[in-house]
Amino acid sequence: MTLLVTRAAALVFLFLLIIACKGGNEEQLPVDFVWDRVACEECKMALSDPRYSAQVIDPSGRAYYFDDIGCAILWLKRQPWKDKARTWVNDVKTTEWIEAEKANWIYGDPQTPMGYGFAATLSPVENALDYETVKKWMFIGKTLVNENLVKHLGTSNQQPSVGEQ
Repeated sequence: MTLLVTRAAALVFLFLLIIACKGGNEEQLPVDFVWDRVACEECKMALSDPRYSAQVIDPSGRAYYFDDIGCAILWLKRQPWKDKARTWVNDVKTTEWIEAEKANWIYGDPQTPMGYGFAATLSPVENALDYETVKKWMFIGKTLVNENLVKHLGTSNQQPSVGEQ
C-alpha cells in the first residue's frame, strides 16, 4: 500500500511539474530579472539602465532581453515569429514597463545605451513618434549614432583627384 501511495504521489508531482513548465506567460507580459545580471540578446551588453531596456516576449511566453530598443528591433527582424511577439520597453520617466506600440517615442536622447537615441514614455511629448516609425528609422539607419558619425566624419567621402594630392 505504501509503494502504491508513493507511486501515486510521484505521478501527481510529475504531472504538476509538467503543467508548471508548460504553463507560464501566455499573455506575453514582461518578466522580472536582476539588473546587471542579464545580457542583451543582440549586443551582449548587460542591462543596467532601467530607463531604456526592452523585452521581446515570443509566442510561447519566453522573454528575450535588450539594453536598448534599437537592439530589440534589429534582433526581432530576424525572428520567424516576429509578427506574433510582444515588445515591452521601460518608460524613460517612470521606469515602468509599457508596450512599445502604446508608447510615445522621443528621438534624440543622447543617453540611450547604444546611442540609437530612442526613448519611450506614456506621457504626452511634443513631436512624438509612433513605434512603426521607430522601427522604420532603425531599419534605414536614421539613428542618433549615425547622425553623430556623419557630423564627426563629415559628409564628404570623395577621394582627392590626381592633381590635388
